[in-house]
Amino acid sequence: MKKLAISLVVAGVMILFSAAANAGFVDPVLNPGASPFNCDFPNTQNQHQWEFDYNPDAPTLTMNEYISSASLDDVLLSGETDEDPPFTVIKTIENDSGITWTSYILSLSGGGGATFVKGSAGAGGNKLQTVNYLHPAAIEFTGTSSIESVEPGELLTLSFDINVPTSGLFNFTLTQEPVPEPATMSLLGLGGLLFFRRRGLRC
Repeated sequence: MKKLAISLVVAGVMILFSAAANAGFVDPVLNPGASPFNCDFPNTQNQHQWEFDYNPDAPTLTMNEYISSASLDDVLLSGETDEDPPFTVIKTIENDSGITWTSYILSLSGGGGATFVKGSAGAGGNKLQTVNYLHPAAIEFTGTSSIESVEPGELLTLSFDINVPTSGLFNFTLTQEPVPEPATMSLLGLGGLLFFRRRGLRC
């Protein structure tokens, strides 16, 4: 009887740890009917390719993006979890905007209450190496020198973790914004003023 009780306890512990190891994002391949992890991009002027790995030990969203504008770019993230798991995002971004970037801001919004995991963010190579956590739902990557800026045609690789504090369906927005260098913005502003002045002289 004692051996049976010990066996049941061991079996229970194994089941518990097995369930914990498989907890996190619900994979629709293993759980038919579950809502798959998905990314939607309402800003169509930029190009995005993505893939989500459901690995329970290290769920990862890999993104390859071509950003042709310095305006806000939204990624709508949705899916299903069976706990409140974190996942890693690895973004490789090509600067196709024609403007030099001196910083890059990421923010989270929506009803899901998703937050960045503090201390998880970093930039690859020598680009925008300084990381500032503005608040739990915002990160800013900046460069301390002109060498660390992202010139047109260059690649920027960022990595960071997001925690999804919910169990069940989730839906939130990751917004990214490349910040042009002040000199570039001044030139654009000057060009705009000259354009309007010329138009005024012709009238």
